[in-house]
Amino acid sequence: MKNRTKKNDKLFASMRENYLLAQEHLPDGFKSKHWDVFDREFVRFFDNHDVWERMLRNQLTLGLNDNLAEISNRRFLDKKDNLWQDLRRGKIKDVIFEKHDDKRFQQEINHLKAIVAHTDLKYVIENCLTDVGSPVITRIKVALKGSNHIINYNIHDMSDLYHSWLILEKLNQQKSHNPIICEIGGGYGGLASKIKSNIKGAKIMMFDLPEVNAYQTFYLSKVFDGAVIKGYKEFSEQGICIFEKDFDFLILPGWVINQLPRASVDHFINIRSMMEMNKENLEFYFRAIQTSIRIDGTFSCFNRYSKLVGEFKNRLKLYPFDNDWQVLLSKPSVFQPHIHQFILQRKNNSHSNFRQNLQSIIKDS
Repeated sequence: MKNRTKKNDKLFASMRENYLLAQEHLPDGFKSKHWDVFDREFVRFFDNHDVWERMLRNQLTLGLNDNLAEISNRRFLDKKDNLWQDLRRGKIKDVIFEKHDDKRFQQEINHLKAIVAHTDLKYVIENCLTDVGSPVITRIKVALKGSNHIINYNIHDMSDLYHSWLILEKLNQQKSHNPIICEIGGGYGGLASKIKSNIKGAKIMMFDLPEVNAYQTFYLSKVFDGAVIKGYKEFSEQGICIFEKDFDFLILPGWVINQLPRASVDHFINIRSMMEMNKENLEFYFRAIQTSIRIDGTFSCFNRYSKLVGEFKNRLKLYPFDNDWQVLLSKPSVFQPHIHQFILQRKNNSHSNFRQNLQSIIKDS
């Protein structure tokens, strides 16, 4: 018990140190209006370990957790721009709970069946979320090859299962056993945890806001006990040499991505966060991606066809792709038809018409 407390204290001290350092170096204008919603005294949460243990059912993960969508969406439906900030500023407490009624249970069963139909039952059984973060779950018994298993059903996790299945199908075709994988805007780390569980030798880098980096550090350290997790402090001390070091996860603020070495990354992932970026941030990330990805590396880009971000109409068909891409997967999401799912492979082909073809691939938005 004493060792666990000491380990926890060390974890939170590291989270605090990385957060404060990142806040100190935060570039002007880096946070879009959509994400400038965190408690101005966010640092206070590092003194309350209990709120992190239950972060998947309290206000900490607003905007990062589909289970909180009903609460999160009030910000947009009621035009209350300060809603998330106000909710985080108050007392942090459980705001969602398990609901046990037959109608809801049947909806969850039907959703689970649909996820399995588009993935694989064995994969879902082996990769459903754990109890880290105290998620709202329904335990559903399933049978596979004569054996009974329990699936922890959680609506956000079902999306992570579906997305990770699509991505891993393509990643498993690559020859590298120790790929470098970068996720931009990875939420609390649910999808990254599934990628890591299935490609154990992967070095995974997460690029996000300082507050979200803290969620990722907590979540991934709990899911992967003993994993080597480095952060912004180590990057500040070691510079770009850190990318060559051994680690399981390297968790960094987004603006560091432009320091990735040229042609060093095997796979980039962005799930539903580029659609929330302003024009400047989109261009910033695309410059970094298209400079640092290896030839034959892949980019999984699952985003809305169109979304208004402040006064900027963010349109997928106008993303600043260059021509050196080949389509491996292109289709609307079966679960969210307003989301398009691209998995693209990097090519060195100056004769490609990818940008021109993009206009015909993507429906008018």
